[in-house]
Amino acid sequence: MPKAVQYSANSVIYFSGDFDARVFLLHSGHIALNSLDIETGAQVTEYIKTGEFFGVKSALGNYPREESAMVLTDSLVYTFSVAEFESFAQTNTRIILQMLKVFSRQLRNIHRQLESLMDSKQQTNNEDGLFTVASAFYKSQHYQAAAQVAARYRALYPAGKHLAAIGPIIANSTQMAGRSFGEARQPGSMGGTSSGQSTASASIPVSGPVQQTQPDDASVDLTFQLAEDLAKQEKWADAYKQYHTIIEMKQGTKLEAAYLGAARCLYKQSEFVRCIQLGTGFITQFPKSLKLAEILMFLGMCYQGMDRPDKALPFYDKALTMAGPLLVPKIKELLAACEGAIHA
Repeated sequence: MPKAVQYSANSVIYFSGDFDARVFLLHSGHIALNSLDIETGAQVTEYIKTGEFFGVKSALGNYPREESAMVLTDSLVYTFSVAEFESFAQTNTRIILQMLKVFSRQLRNIHRQLESLMDSKQQTNNEDGLFTVASAFYKSQHYQAAAQVAARYRALYPAGKHLAAIGPIIANSTQMAGRSFGEARQPGSMGGTSSGQSTASASIPVSGPVQQTQPDDASVDLTFQLAEDLAKQEKWADAYKQYHTIIEMKQGTKLEAAYLGAARCLYKQSEFVRCIQLGTGFITQFPKSLKLAEILMFLGMCYQGMDRPDKALPFYDKALTMAGPLLVPKIKELLAACEGAIHA
């Protein structure tokens, strides 16, 4: 028989990537499914209506969850095993038809997104694209890459429409790169550095679509170290900016640690709502991260800071099941304080 389960607001029914052989039916309350759009990488939120099933595809197909199920308000949910759901559906053809409609719509959306990714006819203006790349690196303080791309622009477009803006980028980037991100190459040269050592760089073709150069690991490491140093000095706002620079890159070995550092900075500044938004994004993007327990702990701390211990409690409970031995004592301490505040 299906089981009725009561979930508290802000709890998590399951995370993306979990293996879970249950099908859920929302009886009352509000639940959101968070996933990533395969075309843009942006977070997509789908709201479950009362009387709707969710978690069906992954349960029936026996593959990991593709979305995270977040409880927005206190909700009552019925859980079915696969056998129970199949037996129930066989006696109710309306359920089968509803599922077929939902699956058909989802397949059409996926097909449209894949078609857009694979067959896009969008053309890129090479000159504007090269200038955009140089500007992006310069604004994000990746001066070595900015100097390289800007020098390439000047070599390819000596009378280009962005030439007036390219000059300051080259001059400032060359000066700043030596202090922050290593030696910048000499303007006009894409091979070798000023110190005589070779440095990895992306190839920028003379014709065809512009390929954006990725920041090198050394630059990321330096940015992360700067953020850590600022955090040790309790310069939370400045540290957050450096962590967020890494987050905006959306890749690299320091990405998850940057999320955690940014969450700590926002919490220390009592930016609880922004910290919760950041943490929710992390959960959606990295549902199996080893740092998930710490992120969940910060979410709980934010709700506790907002005088909502009832909302903090589920996050501490979940964090405790994932935490390593060094983090467990701290979570237990927070959990005890939270329970004390609830029963006070």
